[in-house]
Amino acid sequence: MQKFILLRGHQGSGKSTFAQEKIKTFQKQYPDAEIVHIENDLLMTDENGNYRFTVDGIEQAQRKGQAMMLNACKRAKQNPQQPMLIINSNTNQKASRCRHLIDWAAKHGFRTEAYRLHNFFPNQHGVKERDVLAAYVKLNQNPVPGEIHIEAVQPASAAQLAQIEQMQAIEQHALSF
Repeated sequence: MQKFILLRGHQGSGKSTFAQEKIKTFQKQYPDAEIVHIENDLLMTDENGNYRFTVDGIEQAQRKGQAMMLNACKRAKQNPQQPMLIINSNTNQKASRCRHLIDWAAKHGFRTEAYRLHNFFPNQHGVKERDVLAAYVKLNQNPVPGEIHIEAVQPASAAQLAQIEQMQAIEQHALSF
């Protein structure tokens, strides 16, 4: 079995935790599987567990993630009997990019799944709440066909929901110029 899983969610939605659950489930079924976990936050964390966000760092992480995906697909094609899981647990806000990744994986023989997470846990990297809510709105506005929505175990608060509604209302207004 060769599978590609794409996770989508704002900061604090539980992507990393959900990814680890999916990895454990896959490893139980396929103990000799190769696991390729693509996550920018992991790629910007040093060997001591210190996370540092920089513009250059995110660009490097994105390039490294693309290379990881490409190389994993090549290895899978060379050895189609080798169980492999590629899991991408970035925010994945751009639907067109998500469709490209899913199509790429399918073209290389992977079964594909896409999940959208809706939790509102405190994010681990201190992203401002307004930015988190804006990411949530952007994800809502850019759905990926066939994505599986995972119900929140930690839903948005009433205050967060009110801000989300305001942001969505602003997005829907036509500009006057």
